[in-house]
Amino acid sequence: MTRKKHLLSIILSLALTAACVPAAFAAESAFTDVDTTSYYSDAVDYMSENGYIAGMTETTFGPDVTVSRAMAVTVLYRMSGEASAEYTGVFSDVAEDAYYAEAVEWAAANGIAAGYVDGTFAPNASVSRQDLASFIYRYAKAEGADVAVADDESLADFADADDVSDYAKEALTWAVSNGIIYGTDNGLEPAAFSTRAQLAVIDYRYATLGAEAEEPAEEEPAEEEEPEEEEEEAAAVTVETITVASTTREEAQIPTYVTLPADYSTENTYPMVILCHGHGGNHNEWGGFDTITNGVAENGIIAVTLDYPGCGDSTESFQLNTMTNMKNDTMDVLNYVIANYSVDADSVGIFGYSMGGRIALELVADEAYDFAALELVAPAEDTEALITNFGGEEVWEEMKAEANENGYIVYTTVYDQVLELSAEWFADIERIEDGLAEAAAEKYDGNSLVIYAVDDTVVLPEVSIAVAEILGSEVAVTPADGHSYGFYGTTPETITITNDGSINFFVGELIK
Repeated sequence: MTRKKHLLSIILSLALTAACVPAAFAAESAFTDVDTTSYYSDAVDYMSENGYIAGMTETTFGPDVTVSRAMAVTVLYRMSGEASAEYTGVFSDVAEDAYYAEAVEWAAANGIAAGYVDGTFAPNASVSRQDLASFIYRYAKAEGADVAVADDESLADFADADDVSDYAKEALTWAVSNGIIYGTDNGLEPAAFSTRAQLAVIDYRYATLGAEAEEPAEEEPAEEEEPEEEEEEAAAVTVETITVASTTREEAQIPTYVTLPADYSTENTYPMVILCHGHGGNHNEWGGFDTITNGVAENGIIAVTLDYPGCGDSTESFQLNTMTNMKNDTMDVLNYVIANYSVDADSVGIFGYSMGGRIALELVADEAYDFAALELVAPAEDTEALITNFGGEEVWEEMKAEANENGYIVYTTVYDQVLELSAEWFADIERIEDGLAEAAAEKYDGNSLVIYAVDDTVVLPEVSIAVAEILGSEVAVTPADGHSYGFYGTTPETITITNDGSINFFVGELIK
């Protein structure tokens, strides 16, 4: 942003703040989910009216939606006047036609936001409060603003000041000393994820920085209370446990779990995501999916999970755990929820982890449903690689022969799970020897996200990379925890990239 444009924003803010009344920009917000008495109301109005930040829909802003890296730099890019930023493909996970492509390239070129050592930008990764402070600080430096800090002890009053990462201390010190970040009742909370409300407020405060000092002193304004950044506790989502009758197995009931937004009403319709768990897992991967299902529900999306045969609360034998049955169960549950809940049938996404990723790909290739968004976490797409995981071709053939003779074999996984693999299971896996991702790509032209770990030894990185390239997917890479991801992993960055990346992806794709 040029200094001329910055001065213009200050002049505009003077005209607006001189009135010294709440909700200065409008008697009512343009967004139905922005209370005019909230701490962020004026900021949202200013930022949206100036074209810096758009609503999630024409009528909703999404103040509680977590900010992604792509979102954060896009707002700053718009504030800069959208300076020329030619796409060069510097990041492997930023497609040229992504809405944030130019903003990301501009941010990288101007030292505002860097990528990762593996050449990715991780556009869907969530942004912490200290990250947000760092972005706006580097933006200020890039546009030539004075970022000198008069009070280098400005963080001393916060009990959690020691929790601030070294890379962010200078930025947070500057932001706090200039009134851009006030902190919350709990302190700075540097590692807490930022919301769209906080993004609007922090960027708004920077855009109007200096307005009070330059305001004509005709009348000293009444002292106002410092705005609270602490948000009200969101209403809890609701999880309904139901059973859905199988259309292919007589008397079989599919355990199903429907996570509903707090404001769920039959008078409205909601996007939906159905999640497919891994081989031998259960509907929420023993609690690992809960962050994602709750997160999308908190943002207005119905989340649906189910237990495949022999898993979780299923009363059926694991011998029925075949690709055919799992795909049929997924569609039975999907169709039931669409028919019995207020679902926007044109905004349904699918998520698949490991073997669940193979299920999702097969459903897409089969054109079982016209999905609006597709996410795969370490998808078990490669049949040859799967056979290798089971001990190689020779062992596989021996196992298959025994299953064909006896109906099933007893197999103990690397996680010490004892599973009964049926002859039908082997046949289903071999039904697609190669080209599953290609078959899915022929039938699917929507946006997709693939997440993989650099140290995954179950579904090798090259398998996920190949799938992503074939589908033209965005890619997010986790640095540790192997095949555990955010579901069983312990590394904070892994958990953040997997869980919040997934939430941001579906919110961005399904809430228009």
